[in-house]
Amino acid sequence: MKNLFALFFAVLLVWSCKKDDLSSDASIASYTVTDISRPSLNLDRIFLDETNQTISLLFADLIPADSLPVNVTATLTLSSGATSVPASGETVSLSSLDQGVKYTVTAEDGTKAEYYVMLRDNQLSNSDFEDWYTANGMNGVPYKEPGKSAVSTLWATANSGTSIYGVYGTLPIQVGDNTVAQITTGETLMVPVTSGTIFIGKFDLNGAIDHPTDPSQSMHYGVPFSLRPSGVKFKYSYVPGSRYVKATLNDPGNIFGGFTIADIEGEDMLTFYAYLEVRDGENIREIGRADFDSGDLQETMVEKTVPFNYTSSEKPTHITVVFASSKYGAEFTGAVGSVLTVDDLELLYEE
Repeated sequence: MKNLFALFFAVLLVWSCKKDDLSSDASIASYTVTDISRPSLNLDRIFLDETNQTISLLFADLIPADSLPVNVTATLTLSSGATSVPASGETVSLSSLDQGVKYTVTAEDGTKAEYYVMLRDNQLSNSDFEDWYTANGMNGVPYKEPGKSAVSTLWATANSGTSIYGVYGTLPIQVGDNTVAQITTGETLMVPVTSGTIFIGKFDLNGAIDHPTDPSQSMHYGVPFSLRPSGVKFKYSYVPGSRYVKATLNDPGNIFGGFTIADIEGEDMLTFYAYLEVRDGENIREIGRADFDSGDLQETMVEKTVPFNYTSSEKPTHITVVFASSKYGAEFTGAVGSVLTVDDLELLYEE
């Protein structure tokens, strides 16, 4: 009996040691398309984003609705000992620019990770702002965010950061059978000036909580993009608020110390900007930018075209687009009640 117990514990010890030696790495190291059902579409680049666990298939052309679904066969290189569903070499079907295909990667020790493969063409999906999904705020109340889902959307707002106060700076507004994005400068119980915004990228709630006196820390700008548009076109209206103020922290670095509010000269301004970057690890270079600021009253929607100015002939890897109802809102400067409405953003290309 003693020998039997000794054998049992020896086996258990060996099994435990082997389990400890198993890798917990559940990652995709590379994704190579070997076949595509629409060869007429120009697959320009594949971008693997390990941080956000997304794989963007970047096409140089507009993907027409009647070209969907696009069936893709790809070879995956996985971490040692890992498996995936779908498997490497398996064909997957992508039926929308706004919904990806999920790959579940399982490491040797059973650790799982989810990657999403997305179709991206020469426009930014949902730039007509028709699609909005329901998110839950920090106060437990649901509100709307741009896109079909948190996983697939390119667009983000700062609503999550102000939701604890029931304040939502960016909301969908129905105008007949059309939906537009309405961006408003407001205030909360804690902060006297909160600019509304909608941007390409992700809002980081932890960044907002960890750095409450620096709103820029909550914005992770940009998505993979490999083309060089000549300009940007969009529709907008703008009504600036009546009282233009600057709120200054009484105790710099401490949001709980309160603010001193002072009226300042000038008027609130909307801001729009878009820029293209080359990101190579920690080396990030801006190569093109389009800017537009205005404090003029514009009560009806008008169309605006803003050209890109390039400083390099390089091919970009990322694009960022930002709209805000108060240009200096990140500095707690603006006019409560300023309202920017935007719709139908389009990237322009030379013939």
